[in-house]
Amino acid sequence: MIKGQQGGDFAPNGYQHTIDEEFGIGPTREEFQPTEDGPNPIESKMWPQSQNLTSQYTNPQSRQRPRLGMSPDLDEVIDDGNFKIDLPNSEALKLQWEKIKAVNIPNIFPDLQANTIHQYYYNQPDDWWDLILYPDVDFDYEQSRIDNPDYYHMYKTQTGDESIPRRLAHCHDLNDKGEFSYVYRRTGDMSVQQHPYLDLFKSEQFRNYLSEITGHQDLEFSEGHSFVSNYESGHYNGPHTDGENGRIAFVFHLSKDWKPAYGGLFLRMDWDWKTINKAICPPFNTLSIFDVSNGAPHLVTEVAQGIDNKRISFTGWYQ
Repeated sequence: MIKGQQGGDFAPNGYQHTIDEEFGIGPTREEFQPTEDGPNPIESKMWPQSQNLTSQYTNPQSRQRPRLGMSPDLDEVIDDGNFKIDLPNSEALKLQWEKIKAVNIPNIFPDLQANTIHQYYYNQPDDWWDLILYPDVDFDYEQSRIDNPDYYHMYKTQTGDESIPRRLAHCHDLNDKGEFSYVYRRTGDMSVQQHPYLDLFKSEQFRNYLSEITGHQDLEFSEGHSFVSNYESGHYNGPHTDGENGRIAFVFHLSKDWKPAYGGLFLRMDWDWKTINKAICPPFNTLSIFDVSNGAPHLVTEVAQGIDNKRISFTGWYQ
């Protein structure tokens, strides 16, 4: 279990320096100049690059959402299903992959189509999802390992189950003690719950694109192992590896306006299970890929209490 530590002295008026500025290698606050359409992006020289740093000050005259660059009017636009995928050049991403075996690929879909996928999942009621909890307090795992060693058991239920509070308490207690557990919502049957736009990630064209970046050839989408997850307040996924699910793990982020203070951060660790070598605050319409061919310990931190946003993502593997 990775426990967060409270940081040092926080500046009374917010963060006073960018990381680049702290190291003396990048733009200063004076160089951040808002434009009519919102913040002026400035490339970060830190590695791995976060693509852009933007001013915390947003022009109040702009109708653009900070960081997302999306108009709120998109919710009112009809998506006719006609769009073109324009993926970023693979060369820069390949260099980053060679350094840290992890890459964020931004702007996978055009804004309108990304918003369509987000709305489809965000607006589903709680009972549309399965609530999954591990371990199951009422299941005999020791006997199961003897009788059926290949069987993996987690408790799957939906809203209204009277045993949920007891099961949640058990999982959180184990998490506090540093023992593996998880609690979150996810799809139960992607054959009927998958939005059709997500077929992009199965296409040969996209798999070849990932091969250019990662060097892994003949990638195959791992059918039957993909799902959409929905983390809300109190949900988390403890430290674990993905076993032999594939060579590359992916997470397509569908959370809007997500902030680090909300929790729900993806953390990848070294094999000491303590040192964080990659941290991701879910960036909307961005695909994160990781090399898991040799295993890679990782976790999703608990979403803070009182958060009414939803951390939604499409997760799977390429073999």
